Amino acid sequence: EPRADGLWRIEHVLADLRSERLRSVQRLGKPDPSYRKVTFHKHHLEQPAHVDAVLMGPGHPLYAAVDEKLNEKLADLQGGIGFYVDPLTAEPYRLHFFEISIRGKDSRGNDVPLHGELVAVREQRGQFEVVPGDILLNLPALANPPAVVDPIETQAASDFLKSTYQLACRARCQEERQRYARICREYLERSFDARIKRAQERAMLLAAEVTTKPEYKLPADEARKYVEELQRQREERLSGLDRLEIARTGPVRHVASAIVLAAGADTEAQLADLADELDPNVRRQSELAAEDLVVAALKEEGFPEDRIERVGHLKLGFDIRAHRIADPATGEVLVKRVEVKGRVRGQAVRLTTNEWYKAQQLADTYWLYVVWDPLGPAPELVRIQNPAIRLDHAKREIVAARFFEIPAEAVVEAGRRAGA
Repeated sequence: EPRADGLWRIEHVLADLRSERLRSVQRLGKPDPSYRKVTFHKHHLEQPAHVDAVLMGPGHPLYAAVDEKLNEKLADLQGGIGFYVDPLTAEPYRLHFFEISIRGKDSRGNDVPLHGELVAVREQRGQFEVVPGDILLNLPALANPPAVVDPIETQAASDFLKSTYQLACRARCQEERQRYARICREYLERSFDARIKRAQERAMLLAAEVTTKPEYKLPADEARKYVEELQRQREERLSGLDRLEIARTGPVRHVASAIVLAAGADTEAQLADLADELDPNVRRQSELAAEDLVVAALKEEGFPEDRIERVGHLKLGFDIRAHRIADPATGEVLVKRVEVKGRVRGQAVRLTTNEWYKAQQLADTYWLYVVWDPLGPAPELVRIQNPAIRLDHAKREIVAARFFEIPAEAVVEAGRRAGA
């Protein structure tokens, strides 16, 4: 309840929030039974009248317990969809909200969270953009949302987030951890060097006394062992600092999505447009259209129809295998393994790690056929032989999402050089 001085008072903390079954209680301890003065603002603690206030935040036991219980109650809403209106947009778009994390290790090798954040990704016509996580505060809710809505595919948005913003966060966290480890290392080295030097001086003095005073043998041995113990501790502490420099990407969890519509436009028409754009069947139609165009192109190249096989379902790392007799006199056989990608013009091309490694393995017999706008009125085919070599300079490995991303400009340039 509010206090007269503007802060808050908690007369009684529920027993459920102090239960030892909660992970937050196991990690941070039990909250107090009550709190006389509570604030959520650090600047209050700087005021003389509020030095006895308790600052509530993610690291406080009560805050963590409430957060855990609230997440349990809202678990059924995870991955839900809401509807909003943007008065400033002319076309509908989607907002996907993800929880990202960056993880590291402490000096003992235990996993520790380094960074966590709620990130919003805007998706419009196949393009993605990271936007402020509180963007919904500026958008009014749709007055009459539909009662039923189809699930939204979020994998593409998740891959975009993993390959851009999360990697930037990881790099920033790793830089901070390296700086922290460097400071700790400098301090420990100076501290241990001084302690070891003093211990060595004492050990040498006692060792010198042993030659004339046998009773000094035990103190001299203990002093020598103490020097060795300090040196061992120094190596252990410094080797543990190497773990502090580690920062790696954690899981990306989809929290919810929002469909944002233009004001004044027909709701059903906008939802239909979005559904067409998101419908997995449309994506499949695009893939099949691209494969059909590639099969037709292979026929024009002289490959018999009965020697063109669609093998994408076998997960071999390519979609089509074709072969024909290149030289009847020698019986030489020309084989093509073709990976087909249907993309909107200008969109980056992504090869899975399996496809990229297969391209490296098969070399010149592996081809990448990219079809721009396969469902459009004027699709365009680009042929690239041995993409592992010709696109190696442009590829960007996204380890978290397990694929290689190649800019559209690099694909076009490689196709132009090959005379596609």
